[in-house]
Amino acid sequence: MAETGSIYDRTDREGVSTAEYDQLLAATTTYRERLLVRLGGEVGLRATEMTTIRLNDIVRVRSDPDRFVLSVSEQDGSREAYLPRSIEEELRRYATSNAVGDDERIFGVTPRRVQMLVRKVGDRAADRTGAERFETVSAQDLRGYFARTLLRGREISPRIVRSIGGWASVEALNPYLDAPTTEEIVAALEEPSKTHRSAALDSALVDASTREELESVVCESLAEQYRFAWIEAPELGETRAPNAASGIDHESIRSLRDGFGGSDRTRVDRANIVESAIRYGETRYGTLYVGIRGPVRTETREHLSVVGRRIGHAITAIRRQKLLLADTILELEFYTADSQSVFVAASEQFDCRFDLESIVSASESALLYYVTLSGASAPDVLEFAGERPGVADSRLVEGRDSGALVEFVVSGSCPLLLLTDYGATVREMTVENGGARILADCAYDTDLRALVDRVTGAFPDTRFVGKQATERGANTPDGFKRGATDRLTERQRAALQAAYFGGYFDWPRGSTAEEIADAMGVSSPTLHSHLRKGQRELLELLFEEE
Repeated sequence: MAETGSIYDRTDREGVSTAEYDQLLAATTTYRERLLVRLGGEVGLRATEMTTIRLNDIVRVRSDPDRFVLSVSEQDGSREAYLPRSIEEELRRYATSNAVGDDERIFGVTPRRVQMLVRKVGDRAADRTGAERFETVSAQDLRGYFARTLLRGREISPRIVRSIGGWASVEALNPYLDAPTTEEIVAALEEPSKTHRSAALDSALVDASTREELESVVCESLAEQYRFAWIEAPELGETRAPNAASGIDHESIRSLRDGFGGSDRTRVDRANIVESAIRYGETRYGTLYVGIRGPVRTETREHLSVVGRRIGHAITAIRRQKLLLADTILELEFYTADSQSVFVAASEQFDCRFDLESIVSASESALLYYVTLSGASAPDVLEFAGERPGVADSRLVEGRDSGALVEFVVSGSCPLLLLTDYGATVREMTVENGGARILADCAYDTDLRALVDRVTGAFPDTRFVGKQATERGANTPDGFKRGATDRLTERQRAALQAAYFGGYFDWPRGSTAEEIADAMGVSSPTLHSHLRKGQRELLELLFEEE
């Protein structure tokens, strides 16, 4: 298939940069827009291919951890595109929210409509940044970013990129490649394989169980790949030792902090050092410093920028895992009157109340809220929310006697996002009379002062009310089983048991719902009703507080 339609001159080897891609993502305002941009920029799909994908096209190829590929139809067959786990989860969440069946097209739009949606995102990015080049962005530019990131940023084999991206030949990737320099040729032939180094780095980011282990292995891997590396936390002073370092001694690091020279062993100045922020969402964990042999290239900076974000993501995951397994936790209470919050503003505007039911991280910069609204009309509040900056989407889920269950997708900076970024779990939020009471749990050994200072510093209208250490009750399998037995009706349990042992929940399915229903002697709608209600009871037992 011919590669046409790029807004950038085909001789322009730079194309969309990592920073520009992030700006495009930030300019999306709906789930659909974000998914389409990510499918182009991170999966390498053409606009025509985005319109044909179904949930049935997603194939799990590895477990623990899960890894997925996407079967993409082509003119003379199909190919397997690599599908990042986060995109797989977003596709399924989008399909569920829009009642899309496993064998239905996830996006019921034409390729032309895809191009128009991408163009709208580009227009918003141009308005936000003042950069006119965004105004003509296309799906093909996202696909070019995908190729450039893999080939030049992550140094993936062109053979693999051609296969997963569906290019006709390796030569078709030439516009996204740079000719190697003499230094790169010598380094590539003298040093260990890049595949081995990349695997070591990926393993550290996925498998490390502590922050200390993570930072140590990352520095060792990067020092092997480049020259040296060290990591510093933002609270460390100029004369303090770094968190971790490899390939460089502390004396040389102190010298380099002064911006000059280094010891005879390092012989490098700051022009040969790349600094990358280690952050996740609004939380910055520190800075990664990497010494480079020879001049620093743009793709090296972009690659290490991605590494910095991946380290931040891994540190957050470690903190959340520690909280999940901890016997003793800290319960924190905050109060905020931050008028930028749609909930605070709406509670004051309509004299209503919001009670948080659940909160989910939709991305590094957005939270998905499920809240019960009482004391006001849901349509009025939704209309008000639609005009607020930072509210990407909102909808009425269902009406209840106690109030309306409403879904909000809120992007941008907010206290709850900062808390979740820091590894805390927001347990409760009640908003009324222009103020919000927030309860959150964090690991007992969390640096509480740093967390509180970060929240109250970013949001001056927020104050820390207090903390309490508490022992978490044991959630044993037997306790869960007893709770499930108490909650499920006999018919719900029978339906779930028949579906489970009949392979209905397997992938691919061992039995259809109709086959299970026939075996039980009930209608298909009756079976679906029992399954849905039974699953809800189990999920409430899993996710809601006792």
